[in-house]
Amino acid sequence: MPESLPIIDIAPLRDGTINPNYSKASQELFTALSEIGFAIVVGHGVSPDITADMRTAVKTVFDTPRETLLRNMVVKGNYRGFVPLGYFTPNSGKGKADQYEAWKLHFETDAHDPIRTECDLYGPNIWPEIESDVRTPIMKYWHALDAVSEVLIVALCEQLGVDPNVLLSCMSMPLTNMTLLNYPPVEPQADTWGIHPHKDFNLLTLLAHDPIGGLEVRKRNGEWINADCPENGMVLNVGDMLELWSGGRLLSTPHRVFNKSGKPRQSFPYFSKPRWDVVVQPLVAPLDGFDRVPLHVGTSAADIWYSNWPDTASTDPAQVLGKFE
Repeated sequence: MPESLPIIDIAPLRDGTINPNYSKASQELFTALSEIGFAIVVGHGVSPDITADMRTAVKTVFDTPRETLLRNMVVKGNYRGFVPLGYFTPNSGKGKADQYEAWKLHFETDAHDPIRTECDLYGPNIWPEIESDVRTPIMKYWHALDAVSEVLIVALCEQLGVDPNVLLSCMSMPLTNMTLLNYPPVEPQADTWGIHPHKDFNLLTLLAHDPIGGLEVRKRNGEWINADCPENGMVLNVGDMLELWSGGRLLSTPHRVFNKSGKPRQSFPYFSKPRWDVVVQPLVAPLDGFDRVPLHVGTSAADIWYSNWPDTASTDPAQVLGKFE
């Protein structure tokens, strides 16, 4: 197993033309995500200016006085807004509170959209009560990553032998979300992390290059490696939903954050997720030994978000987030 994450140039995937270059890139991507569940993608097509403006917007949010951010704290019924430092404990119930601050954003719908009568996880986002326009650069970046996510889904379907329209049809009115994160520097201890070891429960996660570092990925032998990423790259990883859809071929891999830099670390992961009523189950014959029950996206999303609160335990049998050896 390599000591660094593989770097995959996905530029040949972006026009959707199936040719030898496309097949080579999609195979390299599939191999990386089936061996460790993570890869560094370059050639993704997101303008450096869009990412730089996004980074500035995130800094603006966390430069805001905390009394202002605290006016809009997350609540169980609407997982949007500010998460104070040390507010959440690991979903597993083990370890100390995670040492990060966050601003939670979700796929945005109008307050009166009919889908809100079907699933209360939809609705308008909450934005910091500040004069600076952070919404415009954040949503521009978000939409750019929507396009990258679609390219990746199509390429992985090609390798799985699955009609990409099957997955893409599940991505209308998605429960995709994004977290703006601020990690103050802390002295790492055995059970105190920026974010505790966990697996993502969504489809795909994309994370822009972080100049501070601190993200670590667990190899299959249990060792941890740094997720080093070049300035023009993005860290990509598989979530539980894609692992399930692929019958265990694509790996949802534990990862964690230690901010050992002595400086604040800011990042903004994007979590692609299907529509609320989608039931995720293998689209191809599962690998031997892979035995997971189907996962209802809306039920699972609500369960895992609510179980971030220390007084709420996960009750969804399909949920495996945080339950790894």
